[in-house]
Amino acid sequence: MTGMGSANRVDRDLVFDIGLHNGDDAAYYLDLGYRVIGVEANPLLTSQCTLRFENEIRQARMKVINAGVLKESGEFTFYRNLREAGWSSFQPEKGNKGGEWEELKIPCVTTQQLIAEHGKPFFMKVDIEGADLQALHSITPATAPAYVSLELDCVDPILERLIELGYSAFKFVNGKTYWPTPPIFDHQVGWRLLRKAGRLAPFLRNGIGRLPQRLRPNSEYDPPGKYSPAGYPFGPYSSGPFGEQAAGSWLTCAAALRWFGALKNNYRRDAKENACWWDVHARHSSSTPIVFGSLAEKSSGS
Repeated sequence: MTGMGSANRVDRDLVFDIGLHNGDDAAYYLDLGYRVIGVEANPLLTSQCTLRFENEIRQARMKVINAGVLKESGEFTFYRNLREAGWSSFQPEKGNKGGEWEELKIPCVTTQQLIAEHGKPFFMKVDIEGADLQALHSITPATAPAYVSLELDCVDPILERLIELGYSAFKFVNGKTYWPTPPIFDHQVGWRLLRKAGRLAPFLRNGIGRLPQRLRPNSEYDPPGKYSPAGYPFGPYSSGPFGEQAAGSWLTCAAALRWFGALKNNYRRDAKENACWWDVHARHSSSTPIVFGSLAEKSSGS
């Protein structure tokens, strides 16, 4: 599947899954009809995914690559966590969590190298335990995919880098539920009291439910379970819907910076920075909004 497209022309049926893990996200993308380039640094997970997608690989719909994606190519130390595969990282403080790990030398490539070899994807998912920002380092506004999603933290300037690359619309979703509603924090006493009142008194809960969204406690408009507009059974290691189907409304650059700034401040105030598990979805300013997986998209060309 080399040479699948130029670095500046979008292959509308191509997805990059950077941080393939156990392949749950790739399975979803394949189910929607996309071709997938799955990149995973953990050699054990790479082997498992090669077996899982044996048929799709044979059909040239899937390619599994054992590599890291960093800001520069080469061979780097990877800390494979022996307790939880999802903790494995090129950052020792992350990979060493739990006290059981092994060090491996893993070949690494840049995102731009992947684009040069396989084509420019329509969508790129990045979830690589602390290295998400590095995946954006080598690309340019011209080679940036139409849609991306990345895992956020309270430190790396991922939003700022996305804006530099020309992304102009943003959504934020909870990494566990894929819903866009922030949690109620410990210091938000008013919201907590309103939530408690609604739980204790059904008639109050009904009244609260009729209030404008901004006047309701977050839990009142964050339904139980994972957000899945088409009913797809997302697993615990999935990233959920993406692009136009991701939950919530698109925010401008300025609104996105304000929204995430407020979220980070709330996590820091409650000393829960490590609990900040949110993904950002971004749409490039040069792209036309398209519903993923639609026949109209696949027949429209590049």
